[in-house]
Amino acid sequence: MGDEQELTRTFGTITVRLVHDSIAARKVDALVLGANTQLLMGGGVASAVLGRGGIEIQKEALARAPAPLGSVVRTRAGKLAARYVYHAVVIDEDVSKGTSIEDVGAAVRSILKSARADNSHSLAMPLFGAGVGGLTVGQSLVVVLETVEELGSTYGRDLVIEIVVYGDDEFKVVTKSFKDYHDRASRSKEEDDLAAEFLKQLLNKK
Repeated sequence: MGDEQELTRTFGTITVRLVHDSIAARKVDALVLGANTQLLMGGGVASAVLGRGGIEIQKEALARAPAPLGSVVRTRAGKLAARYVYHAVVIDEDVSKGTSIEDVGAAVRSILKSARADNSHSLAMPLFGAGVGGLTVGQSLVVVLETVEELGSTYGRDLVIEIVVYGDDEFKVVTKSFKDYHDRASRSKEEDDLAAEFLKQLLNKK
């Protein structure tokens, strides 16, 4: 129970949970994949979802390509235990260009907008841009959490977001980053405390 609480954070009406599992196995309203601008489902998470959900997911996505960075393309979920698959576009077709923090933030905003429009109450997503995109899992996690925190207070309905990590070693790293994340209120207090300490030291010198 203690670990479960530690791996959950709430921002307004949005709850974020860190989950150690295969994303293709999650039972949620929508599974979210990191996608390229041509919506080609390659290896990793996309391959697992395609293998379990069926080729119709890829066919439907390709019919809507290309898609701009930061956008989300919704398809049906085939045989998966979900209603939809959200293809979050976070990398160019030329993957050597990598994934930017700005594009991940834009994609998370688009995901939340799609979830509201579809009346989705639960999502499962990977850490975008980690790996081939060039971001570390810690960088990706912080962007996701900061964006959800920014929008959570005005989202207006309950939503559970599962951040799903499969590998054991990767999950350990992400768990530490998740526990270490300081929300806006905590960061503001730390800044105030540092400013107060600096002022105290300055006055003591006089």
